[in-house]
Amino acid sequence: MFRLPGEGVPYKGFSLAVAITSVVFITVAVISVLGLFGAAFVPVPVLYYYSRLGRLSGILVFALSLAVALAVLRGLGFQTGLVYFFLLGFLGIVLSEVLRKDFSIEKTVIYCVGVLLSLGLALLICLSLISGSMPWSVIVNHISVVVQESIDMYSRAGIPIQHIEFIRKNADQITHLLVGLFPSIALVATLFLVWVNILEGKWLFKKKGMWYPSFGDLSLWRTPDKAVWFVVIAGVFIMIPLEVFRIMGLNVLIVLLFIYTLQGLAIMSFFFQTKNVPVLLRAFGYLLVFVQQFLLLIVAGLGLIDTWVDFRKLDKKSS
Repeated sequence: MFRLPGEGVPYKGFSLAVAITSVVFITVAVISVLGLFGAAFVPVPVLYYYSRLGRLSGILVFALSLAVALAVLRGLGFQTGLVYFFLLGFLGIVLSEVLRKDFSIEKTVIYCVGVLLSLGLALLICLSLISGSMPWSVIVNHISVVVQESIDMYSRAGIPIQHIEFIRKNADQITHLLVGLFPSIALVATLFLVWVNILEGKWLFKKKGMWYPSFGDLSLWRTPDKAVWFVVIAGVFIMIPLEVFRIMGLNVLIVLLFIYTLQGLAIMSFFFQTKNVPVLLRAFGYLLVFVQQFLLLIVAGLGLIDTWVDFRKLDKKSS
């Protein structure tokens, strides 16, 4: 059997890895309605094959899959950005390298998020140099395009015309708000991608009999109690009648709400386990939380209130 030089990887297994990874890339790009949830699946095959086949073969799988996917998408008429899929796929490589260090869940997330955001910033600077614009101008232009594309998509989706007209009339204000909230949106999106891929990777690696950090019982995870003061400070900033302070407060609050949402999901997982809820019902419960925005807010509130209520009685267990 032919093998790749230096890695001892059979060509058949390598080809299958490229094919599967390419299909994932293409599927997520074609089914645009998946949005961020679809993007969360892109790093998984890169993480898996990079860990299983080794660094050299893993990088080749990523590079070839990216080239194949972009060629197919352009042939089908899709204008999918190279930077977008490069960052998503590269997360799989970063996550594989960090997982090998066997850090705590907090360190794993922080390192992965830090590396990915740093790479994104470097690419943003490169794009700004190529276009001859300031980095922030590139972001503003991109958000403006996204808002207009969203309006067109809503029109095709059959959204009532009065809603479309309202969004169209306020497009400039919406763009301005999203630009101001871009730091927290970028951070939360990256946190979400890293968090989901850690969970997906754990399930896949355990199924394949591969080593994976245990991270302990994540259903017992909680944020430090002192973090609640940042919520209070963010609330104070939002109440100050100056836009710069309100934007700062909103950015901090968005990030904190996401973190407390993770704590709320950990509480859900804890009670699912203690009550022996079937796996399918658990999956449906998690899906319902992300589909229904009011439930997502309830879960975030649950995580925040847990600072005082201690639903899982963790303080008693530690004493």
